[in-house]
Amino acid sequence: MKRHPLLFLFIFGILFWGLDILTFGAEAPQSSEKTPAAEQEVLQEEFDVQAASSEEIPPLDKVAPDATKISGLIPMYQKKERLYLEIGEEQQNTDYIIIISIARGLAGDLYGGMSWLPEDEDMIWQFRKVDDRIQIVRRNFKYQAEPGTPEEKSLRVAFTDSVLFSLPIVAKGKQGGDVIDLTPIFMSDLPMISANALPGFSFDVSRSTWAKVKGHKDNLEVEVAATFAGSGRGTIDTVMDTRGISINIHYSISKLEKNDYQPRLADERVGYFTTVIKNLSKNQDDDNFIRYINRWNLQKLEPQAEYSLPKKPIIFWLEKTVPYQYRKPLRDGILE
Repeated sequence: MKRHPLLFLFIFGILFWGLDILTFGAEAPQSSEKTPAAEQEVLQEEFDVQAASSEEIPPLDKVAPDATKISGLIPMYQKKERLYLEIGEEQQNTDYIIIISIARGLAGDLYGGMSWLPEDEDMIWQFRKVDDRIQIVRRNFKYQAEPGTPEEKSLRVAFTDSVLFSLPIVAKGKQGGDVIDLTPIFMSDLPMISANALPGFSFDVSRSTWAKVKGHKDNLEVEVAATFAGSGRGTIDTVMDTRGISINIHYSISKLEKNDYQPRLADERVGYFTTVIKNLSKNQDDDNFIRYINRWNLQKLEPQAEYSLPKKPIIFWLEKTVPYQYRKPLRDGILE
């Protein structure tokens, strides 16, 4: 049977017209325009809500009464198993370097005194406030570009930082800053030890404690006596019972100060430990990496002298666990 196209258009028109009737038959929406007085009332209501929400953040004395204050680079407060940090405006969007080391290990791949991260993977953190939370962001410092260049703008598009944690503000601190609970950060496998050195084991927060918490003018020192739980079926020569392995993890937090330090370029023909940065402003096709020598920031005590003692000498400390008969050879070797 042949269908006439005009008949189809006629039926479609009726359906569309009926839909139009239903649409216009519905109640018309009210105008969104408000008088100035109404707008002011809405703004006042929003201000009152914001004020009320800010008032909901209690003082630290209510959240953690009798907490012990630990003064230092950033104020900390400790009460039993909880550790709090007070972030003021001066600490926000500021770079801090986090050095992780094994303070007590297993006399093998995890020996006491070893640094956990290689130098080119150091953790650079920033505290960033977003609404009623503090984000802990690990900065991406491996890529750079000359200021004001298109390559610098491309960094913001192509390379990002890593948001490791987003912690709620639990209280207002005694110095007016925002207080966050650090316990979920350090009472965890933050260094990813189980993934890289203890496969099959997991961090057990119920069996882990604070070994040391100290504050200093230029740094904070936090040490966790961490217990990693295993099934007990495996064996490790230096561990009596693999159902529970204890390792002390040490965190040192320092602010990256701006000074007149001049980095020195490395030459691949000479053996140095280096830090490698990829500079997108270098247009060489073969190599746009810049290699810097890892060195001390030594300054002369007498700047005009050809040779001078250092303003701040380098002090090496021998581990107290070094046997007595080896201490002099080690000292002589370091001085040499």
